[in-house]
Amino acid sequence: MSNPQPTRAEIYERIAQSSKQEVILDEMQRLGFWPKAEGQPQLAAELIHREGELQRELSELNQQLGVRRDPERALREMRKQRMKNAREKRETTKREQAKKRHERALAWHARRASHVGYLGPGVSAALVDGPLTQQEQEQTSRRTRDRAIPDLPRLARHGLPALSSAAQLAESMGVSVAELRFLSFHREVARTHHYHSFTLPKKTGGERLISAPMPRLKRAQYWVLDNVLNKIPAHEAAHGFLAGRSIISNAAPHAGQDVVINLDVKDFFPSIAFARIKGVFRQLGYGEGVATVLALLCSENRAQAWQVDGERLFVGGKARERVLPQGAPTSPMVTNLLCRRMDRRLQGLARQLGFVYTRYADDLTFSASGEAARDHVGKLLGRVRWILRDEGFTPHPDKERVMRKGRRQEVTGLVVNGPSPSVSRKTRRRLRAALHRASRSAADASTSTQAHWQGQQAQPSQLLGLAQFVHQINARQGRQLLADAQQLMRSPLDRANDALLAASRQDQRSASSSSPASFRALAAAGRAPVRTNGEPWWQPAAALEPVLEQTDLQRREARQLARHGASSASGASSNRRSSSDSHFGRGPQSGSSRQEDQGNASGRFSFDDAAGRDDQGASKDKPAGRLGTYWMQMVICFVMGSILHNRLITIFAMIAVIVLYYMRRQRWDVFMGVLVGL
Repeated sequence: MSNPQPTRAEIYERIAQSSKQEVILDEMQRLGFWPKAEGQPQLAAELIHREGELQRELSELNQQLGVRRDPERALREMRKQRMKNAREKRETTKREQAKKRHERALAWHARRASHVGYLGPGVSAALVDGPLTQQEQEQTSRRTRDRAIPDLPRLARHGLPALSSAAQLAESMGVSVAELRFLSFHREVARTHHYHSFTLPKKTGGERLISAPMPRLKRAQYWVLDNVLNKIPAHEAAHGFLAGRSIISNAAPHAGQDVVINLDVKDFFPSIAFARIKGVFRQLGYGEGVATVLALLCSENRAQAWQVDGERLFVGGKARERVLPQGAPTSPMVTNLLCRRMDRRLQGLARQLGFVYTRYADDLTFSASGEAARDHVGKLLGRVRWILRDEGFTPHPDKERVMRKGRRQEVTGLVVNGPSPSVSRKTRRRLRAALHRASRSAADASTSTQAHWQGQQAQPSQLLGLAQFVHQINARQGRQLLADAQQLMRSPLDRANDALLAASRQDQRSASSSSPASFRALAAAGRAPVRTNGEPWWQPAAALEPVLEQTDLQRREARQLARHGASSASGASSNRRSSSDSHFGRGPQSGSSRQEDQGNASGRFSFDDAAGRDDQGASKDKPAGRLGTYWMQMVICFVMGSILHNRLITIFAMIAVIVLYYMRRQRWDVFMGVLVGL
């Protein structure tokens, strides 16, 4: 593509910088009238170029001579040169600083994709995540570096995944580092909360606060439970939330004893704070960074919901006030691992005094016969209270019971007076009565007798579950109850209701993503669950890459380039329109129409030039002309007031001139109209 046709101003500028002959030679060579190929006479061209060089040197010398002869001009030129150099230096500094900021932003953008970094106030003070740079190693103490290194032999001994950074943890879970940072970040004030809290009534009165995790956090907690916590064996005295153990195994060692002692821990789950949860993972062998993230995933920031300016905010406490949530799948196993030392101490105390010890969650049970039951009960209670306080727990004063053989002895809701645990006689009688009422109402629809359980109308499926529970505890006592319940379930109407209830439960289980079993299995395997509608699991959007910041000069140059491109496009389109007009037989326009088009074009050029041209150019003459017109009109106003000997005319005329100056309407016809009006 050939070079564009230079404008007249560009040609004049080139002549002023070199010489007329050199410009003519360049243009003739560009247009092809003087070829550049070999074999052409080159002497004239060399002479012309030499003349241009001498002309430029002569003009520079004349300019320097003119500056040296005029000291004020020399000072102005020196000041102009200094300002130019300062502007260039300032622009260079701005670009270098913007480049450095962009490089730091890119480094942080790449680092945050593999490092958790800051996790909230009061959490990340000693957090070291991933390999350290040389500068970070110099700033980090040796003790902090040692705490960041995992104990690989201990992890291998327990069969735990060897994780040394949050990036490895996120990869094992099947989530991104950004997702892991979102789930574990501690916020004292937040717009979202990872737990859904509700209350359930207690048997002894009052309400129990349950904090159920949201699906995204629950997925991460399932991975921690199946890949870390479940691989550590709990103490043999613990029977709660463990496979193969239940309330039956917890009550069986205490059956047929002379004395049974029950103790309860006050606020068991809320009394376990964030530091103790992190200590569990540190004890397993994980470093400070991974243990902190795991503890944040398994703890809750108790928050209250507030409405502020129409926005819902959750206001919680500090990081040290995070507690173990009652309702998370990881909480029971965390308590079992946390209480291993307490279980060892209590079991040793029980053996020393001749007692048997078991624990189901926060229910502690001791039993004995013979001399220990007669003489060591008080000593046992005193030492147990002291050990509980030493371990950071508080005994519940209202739930401490000493049950002798002459009264009913209960352990986790089961009666242990006999040789084996059983359901209480009162409960069996109530269940038998409820089954009888349900069978009568099923046989005779006209009767108003309905089966109730704990003040609520009982469904046949609920009665069947209670009968199966009694049969599981004691097959001899629950055999007839189970047969009656199964007979009750044989009604076609009840089977239909049972099917509807089963379908409803299935819908509730699959409402979020999939069934609980598959959800937990996929979460433990580090794979994202699949929704019931076939859509993939939610994934956070990737962070945008940082953009290099531009200086004011760069933005101005970009705008000028865009305007130049737009003007070139408009010129090309106008040329295409003119060629198409001539192609379709439209004759040349009349003189008036051509003048109108030229006026419109000049008007558009004046608007664009005034809107976006730079400080350099022909626009410098226009303010000078406006200023000269302004002073000339002011002199006319003063002279006219002096001739007419009226100062008011002079004042009003000068005010009118000032107003016209700021309104940019300094035409002489407008000025004369104002004078005539005065």
